[in-house]
Amino acid sequence: MKNMNDGRYGRFGALIGVAYVSSTHCRFLIYSTKNAEVLAYHELKLRQIVHNAGWLEYDPAEIWKHMQECIETAYKNLVILEISPHDIIAVGISNQRGTTVLWNKQTGQALHNAIGWSDCRSTPLLKSLLNNVKRNVNYVRHRSGLPLSSCFSALKIKWLLENVPSVAKAVEDEQCMFGTLDSWLLWNLTGGVDVGVHSTDVTNAHYTSLMNLAGQQWDAKLCKFFKLPMGILPRIRSNSEIFGYIVEGPLLGVPIAGVMGEQPAALLGQLCIKAGQNVCTLDDSCFVLLNTAQQMIESDNGLITGIAHKLGPTADTHFTLEGAISNAGSTVNWLRQGLKISTEISSNDNVVESLNTFIGENSMISSSCSSSMLNAECGLAAKRSEITFVPAFHGLYAPYWRYDARGIILGLTSQTTAENITQAAYEATGFQIYEVLQAFKKDTTNWDPACMPPVLTFGGEYSEDSHLVQFVADIIGWMLERPQTTSPAGLGAMIAAGVTMRVVSLPYATRMYAPPTDVFSPTTTQNRRELLYRRWDYAVKKCLHWNNYETYEADVELFAQRERDPNLPIRRSIPGSIFLTTSFAMLLLASFFKNNRLT
Repeated sequence: MKNMNDGRYGRFGALIGVAYVSSTHCRFLIYSTKNAEVLAYHELKLRQIVHNAGWLEYDPAEIWKHMQECIETAYKNLVILEISPHDIIAVGISNQRGTTVLWNKQTGQALHNAIGWSDCRSTPLLKSLLNNVKRNVNYVRHRSGLPLSSCFSALKIKWLLENVPSVAKAVEDEQCMFGTLDSWLLWNLTGGVDVGVHSTDVTNAHYTSLMNLAGQQWDAKLCKFFKLPMGILPRIRSNSEIFGYIVEGPLLGVPIAGVMGEQPAALLGQLCIKAGQNVCTLDDSCFVLLNTAQQMIESDNGLITGIAHKLGPTADTHFTLEGAISNAGSTVNWLRQGLKISTEISSNDNVVESLNTFIGENSMISSSCSSSMLNAECGLAAKRSEITFVPAFHGLYAPYWRYDARGIILGLTSQTTAENITQAAYEATGFQIYEVLQAFKKDTTNWDPACMPPVLTFGGEYSEDSHLVQFVADIIGWMLERPQTTSPAGLGAMIAAGVTMRVVSLPYATRMYAPPTDVFSPTTTQNRRELLYRRWDYAVKKCLHWNNYETYEADVELFAQRERDPNLPIRRSIPGSIFLTTSFAMLLLASFFKNNRLT
């Protein structure tokens, strides 16, 4: 690694810019490689285009225009601070994976709006594919590491080919280019028409469902399965290498030295570089990643096998297990914007006291009160305990991968308040994270438990909501660490570019970039968590079979019995022969004592 203080750079050492496109914003951040400080940045909000329920589009031309403006403004801000912009030695790119862009390589114009990663318009195509493979959602997992789902790029491309005539024509004329948002930005930054670099990195290529995970190149059999032409695909490269050079604007001649998908970049930016370290990014959606180092684990429990990073063309590839959750922060947005209800949670002493009672700080109440007892004696806590909200608006992702699931709210009464619903929405995020963490454990049963301590690193836009973070800690029963890192994904892309330019190494980053951290400890008892999870599990099962009315009355009666008698499942599991034998023995003993009374 080069000495950053060899006199060639200013007091902040070498600088690296990061072009970052999330699901909601375009940003350009300028980092000091000396201490990871963000010296200047600019961001613009992205316009989300929704034509139909479950659809999500972005204007690719607007994204490119916004990024140009962000670069220019951040550059000017750096000059205003009297920091030399000539110290910017490289640029990295980070982006939301899965979002799909097709454009004409002759004109440079997008052939359609970019389709967002969570867009579900291709669900009919998914349904057809699943019918062809006997509803085996894991049919291509052994090649791609992914289940069959509409959130990955392959089915979005297929939908565009079948529904947009200009796309089919461009493919026929061999003028069509495909890319995720990193490829779109890279192509434009490096000159676009005629000279633009058409490449992507392994983390973004993986999320297309067209890359062979073991070989890390496009897979002809996967392309044939989805009936997609390989000629439209970009070149796959590592996360850390020179992709090309910027050809215009204030950063003319600066190399693009690193590209990473948003979630793997956040894993790297949160400095979770060892096997067993977890990171959770909570935005509109939620992603939980487990670093498995160089071990590629094929999940048997509904997780994605993904790539953490490959920091150089000849570097070893590090892998992840990943759980993708479609609705997290977006659930709270839906309550606020869709239903027009307040999503504020009160913080006065009385409410906090009752919430603490509910979540288990008073262990006597939380572990010994049944639901009916809570209703009678425990006030607000009890009413809140009746609400279970599963926000499966357009299906459930990890670990179920069921496109046909639908959302459900159980336990509504005439006393239910907006705050109760909001709290249930917060809980729903915690339950979904908990299910992913349990799947991590099941997929790593041969690991030493000490390798995966019950600590989860938390980040993302909604991680700033301390109420939400505490709810998650109480649901999953783990300690949550919230590093005070400005844009973990941006930092991850900076590290990738810094490795290319030999001004950053992973040991240096771990030592120098670790920020102060907020810690949230769970306040629940295990008994209380198990009681809440049983209710959640029941709600999810109804969610998966929401249009099956045959077992409705039996399910409701069984659930009521379980609430009245928590030991019902145990008693039901006792074999009938044992029950009859012990009952007969008790009768004999009773008869014996009756005839042989003590005198």
